[in-house]
Amino acid sequence: MLKSLIVSMLLTGCVSSLSAQQSFWKEDFSAGKLPDGWMIVDSTKSAKCEWIVTDQPYPGSFQFEQQAPPIASTSRGYHMQFRPGIVTGEEITKWNQREEYPNGYFQTSAIDCTGKNDVVLKFQHLFRWNNWFTGKRAGLWVGVSNDGVNWKEYNVMDKIPAATQLHAPVNEEINISEVAANQKTVYLRFFWRDIFSWYWMVDDIELTEPFAHDLALEKVTSHQETGNTFTKEDVLKVKLKNVGSQPVDEDFTVTASLNNGQKLTATVTASGHPIAKQEEYEVAFPATDLTLMGSYKIEFAIQYPKDERSSNNVLKANLFAARMNLGKLTKFNKISNTEYEFVSGYAKVKLMFYRDDIFRIWLAPDGEYTNPAANSIVVDYGIKNPRVSMADNGSYYKFTTPQCVVRVYKNPIRFAMYDKNNRAVIYEEAEPLAFGLKTTQTMRRSGDEDFYGCGMQQGNFSYAGKEADIEVTGWDEDQSSNPAPFYMSTKGYGVFRNTFAPGHYAFNGTEMLDKNYDDGFKLMGFTSQLTHNENRFDAFYFYGPSLKDLLNDYTDITGKPFMPAMWMLTMGDADCYNKGEQRTGWPQSTPDVISQVADKYVEYDMPRGWILPNDGYGCGYVKLDSVVTELGKRGFHTGLWTENGVDKIAYEVGKCGTRLCKLDVAWVGEGYEFALNGCKSAFEGIENNTNERGFVWAVCGWAGTQRYSTVWSGDQVSNWDYIRYHIPTITGAGLSAMNAATSDVDGIFGGSPKTYTRDLQWKVFTPIFMTMSGWADADRQPWVYGHPYTDINRKFLKLKMRLNPYAYTYCHEAHTTGVPMARAMVLEFPDDVVTRDTTTQYQFMSGEWMMVAPVYTRKNVRDSIYFPAGEWYDYWTGKTYEGGKWLDKYEAKLDICPVFIRQGAIIPMYPDMNYVGEKPADVLTLDLYPYGNTSFNLYEDDGLTRDYKKGEFARTLISVSSPKGEKGTITVDIAKAKGDYKGRYQERTYLLDVRSESSPSNVTVAGKPLSAISPEAFNAGQEGWYFDASDRMGRVKVRTNRLSTNQDQKIVIGF
Repeated sequence: MLKSLIVSMLLTGCVSSLSAQQSFWKEDFSAGKLPDGWMIVDSTKSAKCEWIVTDQPYPGSFQFEQQAPPIASTSRGYHMQFRPGIVTGEEITKWNQREEYPNGYFQTSAIDCTGKNDVVLKFQHLFRWNNWFTGKRAGLWVGVSNDGVNWKEYNVMDKIPAATQLHAPVNEEINISEVAANQKTVYLRFFWRDIFSWYWMVDDIELTEPFAHDLALEKVTSHQETGNTFTKEDVLKVKLKNVGSQPVDEDFTVTASLNNGQKLTATVTASGHPIAKQEEYEVAFPATDLTLMGSYKIEFAIQYPKDERSSNNVLKANLFAARMNLGKLTKFNKISNTEYEFVSGYAKVKLMFYRDDIFRIWLAPDGEYTNPAANSIVVDYGIKNPRVSMADNGSYYKFTTPQCVVRVYKNPIRFAMYDKNNRAVIYEEAEPLAFGLKTTQTMRRSGDEDFYGCGMQQGNFSYAGKEADIEVTGWDEDQSSNPAPFYMSTKGYGVFRNTFAPGHYAFNGTEMLDKNYDDGFKLMGFTSQLTHNENRFDAFYFYGPSLKDLLNDYTDITGKPFMPAMWMLTMGDADCYNKGEQRTGWPQSTPDVISQVADKYVEYDMPRGWILPNDGYGCGYVKLDSVVTELGKRGFHTGLWTENGVDKIAYEVGKCGTRLCKLDVAWVGEGYEFALNGCKSAFEGIENNTNERGFVWAVCGWAGTQRYSTVWSGDQVSNWDYIRYHIPTITGAGLSAMNAATSDVDGIFGGSPKTYTRDLQWKVFTPIFMTMSGWADADRQPWVYGHPYTDINRKFLKLKMRLNPYAYTYCHEAHTTGVPMARAMVLEFPDDVVTRDTTTQYQFMSGEWMMVAPVYTRKNVRDSIYFPAGEWYDYWTGKTYEGGKWLDKYEAKLDICPVFIRQGAIIPMYPDMNYVGEKPADVLTLDLYPYGNTSFNLYEDDGLTRDYKKGEFARTLISVSSPKGEKGTITVDIAKAKGDYKGRYQERTYLLDVRSESSPSNVTVAGKPLSAISPEAFNAGQEGWYFDASDRMGRVKVRTNRLSTNQDQKIVIGF
């Protein structure tokens, strides 16, 4: 018999009948301040670690595993919060060396429990703790005392392991009658002790009297949740407890209802052996056969007529076998011409065709098909007229479409994809689907097969021989920050798991084959194991065969990347400008962002685009409408960091004119579905209050996030490695259709003048990026470090502005096909085996024509640059490099980021400007590198609104033809614009900047010769041309007069 009871359950499982207990004291902190007579005690020696009353989330790292919503997750209400994690932070080892812990507690005033024979303490709380260097008394201790000196303590942490993120508050009940019953003076204390991090939130503290008759089911004692070995004579056991104030002395029954239809009953003979208050009792059920299924859903229920509280009479449990596999086919059902079902015992699995190149495999281990994700990830379940023919080939069923063949083997049930001729294996399961607490598909893989996808994985893009967590694990290298349950293979297939359940993909398994080497040893094969933490399997399969085809298929199902407004392609600036904290550098309010930051951009002639003036917990804002107006005058759009909801978005967007939401901690609730829905709500909140486009930054990506949000890699310390591993981080995210993927320029912690400049340089060749100030000694504006860094940063930001039509076109391509702008080399050169693995992971293609090889070391030298087939030209010097070769010791002084242009390139550019719309874009520069026949289909719309969805956009096809590798006539054809939109230029001046090693003999526009003129006359705006042999190995410069964009234009450069 126990003298005290601690019952923990998830808040979501509580029932309103709990409130029927006799409550005689409670505190919910709704006043937003510490109650009178309470005390807060900081036990540390050198740091301020106080409990606070707040309605805000834990303000530590934004990393998902360190986030927590406010404790009153429904009301977002006030609660007590202790947050040592933000004090100890990265300094845990130093604290440990000092033998000091960030201990602290709060204590109530005296509570009168006179006349209360039994007293139960109830409260809800949420916490996360780390077991690094914990002390001997480590715990979250709830104390009860009559004098404030001598305490009876209960550790409410011991049921939850270290580093566990609880998404729903825990409801605690502790019987404290031993100390509190019939006492005039009772104090309560909540004490964080001998743990370094992370947080503890406490709310809704209440003292009640227990029910007289109250039995509670606690836990299953005969089986674990997973890892069970079921038998034919299994005995289920469950533990209950008398939590009432009176003994139970009458017989009662407990039932166990299994999801296979069985119902077991056990009788408790309490009349002969009464159950005293606080006594536990184990109930055993009659033996039953549990070998028929791999998992069971069981509902245990107490049948005791006198019980006064029903909410704790029921215990629902899921029991999983250690591992079960699909077995022999026992039944086949043709549901329709596109849907087929295969049965093996209780398990059922469907094969469903959506298109000739897309099908779905959906497993129900217990025969009940479930889809928890519903319509959250998949945007289109429509059947698109697949042409499927079926045949029974003896050992397998064959399903043929014009694109591929799906085989379903019968004994045991296994799946494979072949080419349309049923000859070449595309993928094949090495063993049947395995299920239990986790569901795993094991695939055979070839030794030369490579894999991509998995979302944003820190420092990775290619996974052959590697593993990837499909859950957020951290923000350091080799961790996962924005995962996606999707991968694709160079064999020509892709897989999307339709789930929000975390997973793990291991592309490094092996198996013993039924073949021998010549020396008699078994032949070793390669496998991949794809696992998610759920007892169901639901996957969409795509046949490409190209990686670009697969990205298009994947985003047909999960949604296309959002189409950014053009201003979103410029650099953003974020900080808190409405709170006088030490970290902000000066006491200020929101309007101060105008003089302190926006005017500085103007003063330093620095390109700009958008600003987040309230980036910080509790930062808030004042005078928002006037701030938005003034920032707009200076070329900025305004966004807001959104702590816990979009309830004000109609005012912020519709009235004040904000156009961006950055979502943080309070948005990440229980799992990735909450985060995805938060992105959707913010995105649609913007678009519902303006005709402009939504723009969201979110902390936690998943499949489908690309529809709404930019994903960034987290709050990180900058150094040279930070630059290095973020190159494959961003290109890898692109291989999951995350076109808007980035990281903060130079991180938010640490940093230096050189790492800032080097990091900014390469990111101008990606779609979206920003800086975040306020977390390091130096802020992150591009002028902070002075000369020469200011000038270099300005140079690259101006280049990004000029490249907007190039980037915007590729963002539209991403929006329509899923193919990102920042591309791993394999995406453009899939037939070049050098690009498939990690060999070229520190370089990438920006669109089809620009190859970027960032400098990520202190040296002004870049090694290991690989050139795929063809000629490549140094963007800065014009030097030619031959394809199929490597380049080492490329000299890249601080003002140079290695960029190389692919032969045949067509790069459209706008005039020099510091923000979108500062000047007319009626002069279009075409940076040309002629080689054979190439083209660029320029996309333009109004750059701001959603009218493009109504068809209000224009495409301009620009084609260039010339001899391959030799001097000859260069013809530039600019087709008339197809389509229209408000503000489209009816006329344009064209500036051609053409690579040529020799001077032409003539230039004509629409058949009319242009005059050769001086560079001075050219720069003054005169129509004509000139040749500059000293400019990048030779350039021909051509300027036209204003030409109609509604007519085809032809410019010929003759030699």
